[in-house]
Amino acid sequence: MLIIGAEQVLESTGGPVPGLFVNNCHSLVRVFGAFLPAAQLLEAMCFLARDLVLESSFDPLDISHLLQDFIKQFGGTKVKVEVLLEAFYKIAQGPTVQGRNMAVFTFSILAHHHLDKVVQYLLQFPFGDCERVWKEVLPSADPEKLIHLMAKQLYQSPLAESATQVQHLSSLLHAILRMEDYKAAVRQNFPQLLIALLGMVVNFHYYQEFLGGAKEVLHLLLGTTGEEVEAAIVNQLFCRETFSQGLSAMVRAVGKRSWWIPPMVESIIAALEDQDFAGMPQVAAAIYIELLSCRLEVYPCEDTLEQLLNWLEYDCLEVRKLSVRGISLLLDSGMDPALLRLFLRDSLSYVEADVLPELIELVDQAYHSRELGEEDLEMLAATYCGLAAHEEASVRESAIEHLGLLRGWARDQRLPITTTEKEAIRELVVVLIHLEDEDLEVAKAARRALSHLAPEVKWWAHSNKFSLHFALHQAAKHLSKTFSKGILRSAALSCTQLSANRLPAVSRVAALLLGKSSNVLPW
Repeated sequence: MLIIGAEQVLESTGGPVPGLFVNNCHSLVRVFGAFLPAAQLLEAMCFLARDLVLESSFDPLDISHLLQDFIKQFGGTKVKVEVLLEAFYKIAQGPTVQGRNMAVFTFSILAHHHLDKVVQYLLQFPFGDCERVWKEVLPSADPEKLIHLMAKQLYQSPLAESATQVQHLSSLLHAILRMEDYKAAVRQNFPQLLIALLGMVVNFHYYQEFLGGAKEVLHLLLGTTGEEVEAAIVNQLFCRETFSQGLSAMVRAVGKRSWWIPPMVESIIAALEDQDFAGMPQVAAAIYIELLSCRLEVYPCEDTLEQLLNWLEYDCLEVRKLSVRGISLLLDSGMDPALLRLFLRDSLSYVEADVLPELIELVDQAYHSRELGEEDLEMLAATYCGLAAHEEASVRESAIEHLGLLRGWARDQRLPITTTEKEAIRELVVVLIHLEDEDLEVAKAARRALSHLAPEVKWWAHSNKFSLHFALHQAAKHLSKTFSKGILRSAALSCTQLSANRLPAVSRVAALLLGKSSNVLPW
């Protein structure tokens, strides 16, 4: 009624008046705001959008100007944006064409001032229900900001497990990729969009309705690099069994356009350093490793190694395994070998057990890639001895295996034996007490290692049967003949101490070894 009264005050002739509110709407809205509480302001805005457009005496252009000024002055201040969004979305779904048109137009105004809240609100609905709203919002929104918000939502959606939201984001990205005005923004945010979209593919491999449309979206996104990626490669990415092959082929295909590689590396590092990153970290890490394997990475090897070593401590097992694979690629790089070996050996003290065996293998490869010195041999042997007491069987097996291989290699190379008596006895004891480890594979590794460390010790009774007592007796005889009695007494006593991994079988064998040593030594 106030608006109709305003028309009378302005001495309207009763018919449509072009520009009635164009020059007066700002002052008029300020008057409304001075007297109306929030609830009535909202009612006035809804009246403009839903009812007043039906009044023949008012031009829709006049109403749109007035409504726009209402939103500018009171949207987010007296009236919450969330309340406005809900009210106008209902009108946009209403029965009258004029009301729907005006409500949709209102979303474009709100998007200009409160884009983040508009995006967050619309994503809760199926894309088909608000496609018309998006068509109005997209031309009026800031492309760079909208793409950034989408990338953020895409990062978060996989863990939200919201199939509706994921499909909505995919459909929205499909529409954006076909808009000329958004090409620059898409190119600018290509790394985040690619990581996020691939993360959704991995997480929603079971959701066929999403995957069908996502294939075309991914194809369009990859095309923004300037390279045409074969459909067969995209198909590989949508199958769990062939995802890794598809990812490798995809990186090779678009890697010819190197402009995206530096920002991609920055995005991956930022994503994996962000504790709030809710996407698929293994996808980001996998792209990084593929860049390494294609020799497309742009940072110095030392910086790359630093990142990979940090990822060894990441919460996600897949990221840790990918990090190990990345480190293996650096073995043949131009990185300083001495620095690489030092960092690798140090990492054995803090990484998770599930990647330790692979890392031990890399340490072995790094050190054997050059002539080993006396100091290298002793450091490696000491490291392996320490890991032989690890609580995880796979780690014990790998450490004992490589201890034996290390000493066997030194013997085959006819290197001078510089190990002190104390160190030599410790290495043999470490192996002997695991001859009947709780884990059969560890026990087998100990028997193989014993043959390398002390070929003189015959640990078999006959070819098909292992005899623990015979092996321990042979070892005690060998030790008593080879080393001084005082050191052997000390080693025999020390091996009865409770093992670091508290394995009953290891403690039992240690006690047996002490008994065998007592029989061959004059106590």
